[in-house]
Amino acid sequence: MSKFILLSAFLLVTLQVSGQGDLLGFGFRAGLSIAKIDGPSELGPNGEELETNKMAGGFHIGLTFNLKVTDIVGLRGEFLYSQRGNNYKYEGPSYFVLGPPNQSVTIFGKRTQEINLANSYLDIPLTAYYKIGYFEIFGGLNTGISIGSAAGGEIIFEGISPLGNTMAPFEIGLDYNYKKDDAGSASDATTNVNVDGRIYTVPQFIGAYYDYPVKEKNYYETLDFGLMAGVSYFLNDGLYLSARYIHGLGDVDRNVYDRSLQSLDNGNPIPRADVNKSRSWQFSVGFSF
Repeated sequence: MSKFILLSAFLLVTLQVSGQGDLLGFGFRAGLSIAKIDGPSELGPNGEELETNKMAGGFHIGLTFNLKVTDIVGLRGEFLYSQRGNNYKYEGPSYFVLGPPNQSVTIFGKRTQEINLANSYLDIPLTAYYKIGYFEIFGGLNTGISIGSAAGGEIIFEGISPLGNTMAPFEIGLDYNYKKDDAGSASDATTNVNVDGRIYTVPQFIGAYYDYPVKEKNYYETLDFGLMAGVSYFLNDGLYLSARYIHGLGDVDRNVYDRSLQSLDNGNPIPRADVNKSRSWQFSVGFSF
């Protein structure tokens, strides 16, 4: 809330000096974003990392508002549509539960799971800047408000049946909408899986909360707070190139959905409660009036 209070104060000051055009400026910027989620990996039997997170591309676009304090120092507020994604992969020992409750069977084997995440935010950065010739350095706080969250990918599972028979690998597509999907949501189309002569059906595509009996809240937190710093180079009085880094401070997903993909505890999921934080870069072209 403190960041929204700061934003309100900034806008009030802007309105108070609105008659002094030399103190105020506005503009726009747009460009490419690369981001990932940084968090701990589940460790395998030999201490190997089973999970990896890699950078994903996106874009950002929005408006900027400047308030001069002196000719070289000032304050800036922005309203941006910004994408922050992540390319996640799990590869290693795992389990899979087939069939409805009271008739299910748990198989163990190897899981290869990939999720390509695309989160969308309304970003509200509040920064101070300092100009040195054609260069400008800046830093401050960023508040991201989640407005969309979706992902796609697949699971490939190679299992061993309860009787020790090698099963044919099966594949499940991932079609996640973290804000709209319900618990247990999946496609009507299914694939047959043979387990020791008994046929189980699995959906061809599953939603974000397929493995959860209840959807308590959305998977990702609504707010993503972070520190931001960057540099701009002005090609002339208005046109500039800019690069900035945003270092997320809080856990971006909710712990209720953090669970082990490697093993179960007496048939029950093992909670993990990881702290996963966003890390992102933005490369922009902008114009300031």
